[in-house]
Amino acid sequence: MGTDILVIGTGEYVTGFVHGAAANSDKSAGVVALVLFDLRTRGKVDRVSLCGRDGKRFAGIRRHFNQQIASRYKGIDVSANTFPGDNDYNPQAYQTAIEKMKPGSGVIVVTPDDTHFEIAMTAIRQGMHVLVAKPLVKTLEEHQKLIEAGKQHNVLVGIEMHKRFDPMYSDARDRARSYGDFSYMSSYMSQPRSQLNTFGQWAGRSSDISYYLNSHHIDLLEWMIGDRARPIQVNALAATGVAKTELGIDTEDTIALTVQWENIESGNL
Repeated sequence: MGTDILVIGTGEYVTGFVHGAAANSDKSAGVVALVLFDLRTRGKVDRVSLCGRDGKRFAGIRRHFNQQIASRYKGIDVSANTFPGDNDYNPQAYQTAIEKMKPGSGVIVVTPDDTHFEIAMTAIRQGMHVLVAKPLVKTLEEHQKLIEAGKQHNVLVGIEMHKRFDPMYSDARDRARSYGDFSYMSSYMSQPRSQLNTFGQWAGRSSDISYYLNSHHIDLLEWMIGDRARPIQVNALAATGVAKTELGIDTEDTIALTVQWENIESGNL
């Protein structure tokens, strides 16, 4: 018997369903729900539940799953329990959804960054194992509170940093660690302007690209370095204008981060 899983969040990364249609990206079939449906066929997952805020989206999501997944992959079951009801709007629906789960079930949190802490803590206190999409939370204090709560309730609490499972990233990390002292790393990550349509509901209001985008490469750098070096100076620059002009959101379009590291053993910079 597999584990029951509740996914909180029904956006592009979970369902691939955005603005009433398949996302115009490489995630048109979603990622999280698709993986869970596949794991269910393999006996690793039992019941799948989805929770959002607006129940009126679920009819479209079900059609979308049938079109994008069930019609293309033989024998895959795309059914899921959904919260709130199809005619309901409830930003707190996750509380009811979590209460319906058995202790020891899994909860995956894929919601705007500033909601992660409250949702994860609710699930932990109900005895659920929790996986949170990056960034885990936005402050060190909240991070430490989740660690302590996980220990107190004897549950697993993790962060989903999926780039660590990308062969390109893991190969770069392994090669870098074989070269001796850390010297220099340059990384660049971008997304098309069209992604503003997906992130526009919360970008610049509850989070920004330093959390939901930069976190990938900040984690890659930390993963490469481990305990070999420590940061001694950080400088950051930003540019604005595009999001403000197109969506009226006063948030950063680009962020550049420069970090000076010191190798602990050798003292080399």
